[in-house]
Amino acid sequence: MWSKMGAQGDFVILYGSHTGQAESIAKLIKERAEIVGLQPRLYTLDENEKQFHLEKEPFAVIVVSSTGDGDAPENAARFVRRLMRKSLKRNLLEDLDYALLGLGDSNYSTFQGVPKKIDTQLKYLGATPIIETGHADDQVGLELVVEPWIEELFKALVKRFDLDVSVLSRLTTKVEIAQKREVEEADSKNQSAAAEKEIEEVDGKKGSIDQEPSEPILSPHPYEYPDVSLIRGNAKVSSDPSLRVPVAPQEYLVCSVSHEKLDVNHGLSWQNGAKMVGIASVPYNVTVVGTALLTDADAVKPKHELVVDLGEHYSVLPYEPGDAFYFVVPNPAPEVNFILDRMGMLAIADQVCTVSVNPSTEKINPTIPPHVPPKSSLRHLFTYCLDIRRTPGRPILRALAEGAKDEQEKRRLLELTSAQGFTEFNDFVRQPGLSLADILFAFPSVRPSPDRLIELLPRLIPRSYSASSCRGRRVRFIYSVMNFTAENGRRYARNGLATDWLLGLKVGDTIQIMHKEPARFRLPPPSIPSSDAARMPLLMIGPGTGVAVFLAFCQHLLNIKLNEPENFPTVKSDELKSYVREGILTELILCESRVDGDRPKRVQDALRQRIGQVCDFIFNSGSDVPSRVFVCGDAKGMSKDVFLCFRDIIKEGRGKSDAEAMACLTEIQKADRYIEDTIDGTQRMLIALGRAIALTVGSPDAAVLP
Repeated sequence: MWSKMGAQGDFVILYGSHTGQAESIAKLIKERAEIVGLQPRLYTLDENEKQFHLEKEPFAVIVVSSTGDGDAPENAARFVRRLMRKSLKRNLLEDLDYALLGLGDSNYSTFQGVPKKIDTQLKYLGATPIIETGHADDQVGLELVVEPWIEELFKALVKRFDLDVSVLSRLTTKVEIAQKREVEEADSKNQSAAAEKEIEEVDGKKGSIDQEPSEPILSPHPYEYPDVSLIRGNAKVSSDPSLRVPVAPQEYLVCSVSHEKLDVNHGLSWQNGAKMVGIASVPYNVTVVGTALLTDADAVKPKHELVVDLGEHYSVLPYEPGDAFYFVVPNPAPEVNFILDRMGMLAIADQVCTVSVNPSTEKINPTIPPHVPPKSSLRHLFTYCLDIRRTPGRPILRALAEGAKDEQEKRRLLELTSAQGFTEFNDFVRQPGLSLADILFAFPSVRPSPDRLIELLPRLIPRSYSASSCRGRRVRFIYSVMNFTAENGRRYARNGLATDWLLGLKVGDTIQIMHKEPARFRLPPPSIPSSDAARMPLLMIGPGTGVAVFLAFCQHLLNIKLNEPENFPTVKSDELKSYVREGILTELILCESRVDGDRPKRVQDALRQRIGQVCDFIFNSGSDVPSRVFVCGDAKGMSKDVFLCFRDIIKEGRGKSDAEAMACLTEIQKADRYIEDTIDGTQRMLIALGRAIALTVGSPDAAVLP
């Protein structure tokens, strides 16, 4: 039974966001709600009991994600802990109606863990969902669930607030086209080719006048688009005479560029000093003191090492085995220059740019994004503050359509943002992982305005990497290079944003890093006394890039053994084997997926070959320090596959049903005895020939794998 609310249309929109996706969706819902005449309030979940009290709210919209290790985002963790208190009354939230959207990635065993936990507990405390909870999966495309869920939400909002159903028409606009589509299709190809040639000629002339000769500008790789592709839709979409297109996001910023150049020693703080979830420190300057290639140069996935010296910041950047650091990674200069050039701003990119709220905007309570400095330069903004690599969402394509000079290009961009073109957006934009530059290459007549891009481009998030060393001034990181070829609409080959930048670093370079907020993936875990580390039986599983963090674990245990906390061993190719010789590792099990031989191909195979021993290890009732399993890696679906492997081992080894084994493993996970750190491959380390490696560590009397 729905309670009716005041005519003012007041309700709360709450989000818990780690990478910014949930926050962006929450802000989109807020803007659309304001367009239809409602007055929502936007908060993080952790602002409960500060800015609002959930038990006093009649209605709440909640958008929340799970982190890779299954924890709540930092700005929702406190909310989840307090919501789960056993002392809460069963009817605490009986007056609350809610709508919940969960974001996750089905590659991980913890998929939708936090949203499901919140959903279950809200119902337990008496709250009522007004629409079905949405479970969006980043693996197949968040939009496949997010957009339909938002549509259902607004239908419910119209009913809840007694609005006229006609207000929903404010959220979309219809695009009418002529019926002579066959002729237009042929014209479109010719016009696009001509427009691309014209852009190239104009840019070439511009470059010779405005640019320094040495200034690099990205150029596209030759590419022939298929008949149905990014630039041309299928017959049904392209012939639809009335597209349902979302209204363009409201404009609210204005940029002005002066004749004064920005001082090279400007002293601007990183991203205007804006806080970011998960960062535990301000940026500190550190020095690169070592770089090395750890594998053959022609290896399928070459592995590289980077060593930095914390210098005088060592005392304020304490770190433990398992900790990670964020690197302040800039956008590549050629891509930045290309976008600046396309906007017609390259010649004045280094001059002082002032960003302010447009006084004539119709947006309610507009503010400059906190990560955007009010005074800097366009080059600074597009290099350090705005993410130009992340695949543009439909709101950005909608805004780009406004800047298209060619009518057919404009039409196609609108198709990709329309309800009818939803599948094509996913197939041709999201799945190939196109960048803003790819889109601009495909639609050469588009001249975006800097105001709109500053409004709509997401914040450039720093990249985190786990330390492969244990304490000390010098921190070691090991990484592999992500590579993306020029195909499927990608108009230029590139490496991963962070790894490409890391490859270019030289000894003596100064870079900025920040300490990442410590998580459960530590040795020992935060809830365990440090004195237990040496006596704790451990099973460490690190497929591919996940192994490097375990080098820090082993080094920490060796330091304990040698009673030399400041010891900093030299990195060698056989480092893991040396830990076996030192008695730190009881056994090292290697798995190799790329060659035939006696070794198991996957860590799951190695574990299943040792079902009895693994069960004895997990249920080590004879030890006063419980055993722990650490899983770290970047393989697609690895987290889920290994988790299910342990379920099967418990099922077979202990004679339990699937449900009983899963319940048992879940309890082990809740007790911090099964700990994952399975961030995607752009943010993790690796060593040694791309092998998947399973490790066991324990005291001499602990259960170990033979």
